[in-house]
Amino acid sequence: MLLLSMSTLAGAMVIITLAAILIPDPPHPLEEDRCGFAFCEVCSNEAPYTCSACRTTRYCSQRCQNADWRVHRQSCKIHQKLNEMSTRIAMSPPKRPPLGQCTGCNAKVGEGRRLALCKDCGYQACGSCEPHYSRGTCYCPNSNFGKKYCLMEPRWYHTNGRGRAYSGDRHPETHGQPYPSEMYEPAKRACDNCGLVTKVFKKEYRDPWVWH
Repeated sequence: MLLLSMSTLAGAMVIITLAAILIPDPPHPLEEDRCGFAFCEVCSNEAPYTCSACRTTRYCSQRCQNADWRVHRQSCKIHQKLNEMSTRIAMSPPKRPPLGQCTGCNAKVGEGRRLALCKDCGYQACGSCEPHYSRGTCYCPNSNFGKKYCLMEPRWYHTNGRGRAYSGDRHPETHGQPYPSEMYEPAKRACDNCGLVTKVFKKEYRDPWVWH
């Protein structure tokens, strides 16, 4: 009886193992991704969607994602781990840059030349780096050289200078040219960045790629 039970258990384990191999977990949901033009992993058509787990592999449809899932599920896990590492690096506080040296290009600036300085994170930018979309971005996650991101129109380069994009509220300054009312949430509330009680943009209008 014991031998029969052991053989039955062994048979069940074989069936479970084969099922895990032959019937993999379903793929992760697709997410719309406007970040540039890309091709589908399967059919090479234009791919407006990306795997929501790894945010790397692109597809044109759910059908192509399903067809690729047996291959993609292993690389998906690897990309997720790499993304976690990148996020930890992006979120770790950087060392305060040395005074008198441009953080963007590492050039030492002599007397008589101006360096833009962020008083919060210590980032410094010379005249060439200050207007640059990347080298002119300081390490602060919610502002750039003291100018809060919530007061600006969304842009893809609004980051903490190390790849972590700003995703908070937006209520840009209008400078006398107000934005259409349908872009705002219906009721005023406190901005999650600066705390000002005002009308903020709806989520879809906080997406930088809507503005391109």
